[in-house]
Amino acid sequence: MATIDRYYFNVCTKGAERRGRSLDALVAGTGLSSTDFAHPGWRGPVEAMALLVRNIWAALDDEYMGYTARRAAPGSFAFACELALEGRDVADGLRRAARFYNLLDAGIVTDIHAADAGLVVEVCFAEPDRDPDHYFSEFWMIIWHRLACWLAGETISLLSAEFDYPRPGAYFEEFKYLFPCRHRFDAGARRIVMDAHALHAPIRRTPAELEAMLAAAPLDIMTIPASDVSAARRVRQLLTRSPDLTLDELAAEARLSTHILRRRLRAEGTSLATLRENVRRDRATRLLTSSNATVEAIAEALGYAEARSFTRAFRHWTGLSPSAWRASGGAHQTPLAAPRRRV
Repeated sequence: MATIDRYYFNVCTKGAERRGRSLDALVAGTGLSSTDFAHPGWRGPVEAMALLVRNIWAALDDEYMGYTARRAAPGSFAFACELALEGRDVADGLRRAARFYNLLDAGIVTDIHAADAGLVVEVCFAEPDRDPDHYFSEFWMIIWHRLACWLAGETISLLSAEFDYPRPGAYFEEFKYLFPCRHRFDAGARRIVMDAHALHAPIRRTPAELEAMLAAAPLDIMTIPASDVSAARRVRQLLTRSPDLTLDELAAEARLSTHILRRRLRAEGTSLATLRENVRRDRATRLLTSSNATVEAIAEALGYAEARSFTRAFRHWTGLSPSAWRASGGAHQTPLAAPRRRV
């Protein structure tokens, strides 16, 4: 199950809170407590984040979540996706959706165009001060990449991302997973560049698949989608069972050469090191939450030769040692009633 750092849970509600909505009311029904967000190192399920976003949409009657002067009425995303599905290819589909959003004149201008490097998505907020944490700006940029991947039915590589504000020190480690590409800060604009494949990739989705995606929205666009034959999906499945598998062993299981496996992971915007770290991090927090296993036993279960190596990695992920994290209550999570399976 994919998880999201507490930082994003803390900031995603700010637009609604500034509109007078209480945090406790916004988290109702998500399986979370507002106190979870205060625990150092806490991470919440991506399913809970999707439910929280839906609650904010409903509370404000606004899919822009209170971060613009004018609202985007519920149903806007669904209509934009219907327009995108009619595109000649992925790039054309995204342009159709962007034209619709721009016609709303709600405070965000989204420009999608071809460049030598690939497909560029550039966004401009009329009143950026309404989003001082840059939460919705980054969420909005991510949506266009994830929608492109969903339309294509495969992962389209994200090549670069630029931001007109300083490097986010408070959440940069998590930020790197959301934008798995080259970064440039204090730039002149907010833009992402996708691989040129997006310019001509066919749309492989059907109206029935769109209906299913919208029923769960925004869940399916909050993680990078991958086809069933994705190398990243296969490697993550293998690592979940045996986190210490080597590249050679993983390649043999996937029936690929090590060179091809490494190249495919890079094309999908990830690497073996990143996948291994994600799997270990998520499993570590689950074991600390649901068992009384010692730190030494957890380190061994995760494939670390020494407990101190695991402790050093865990401190990098959360800012605390495993023992301190468990003792602080940071491991507390309220499970969802019916969690969805994720890659």
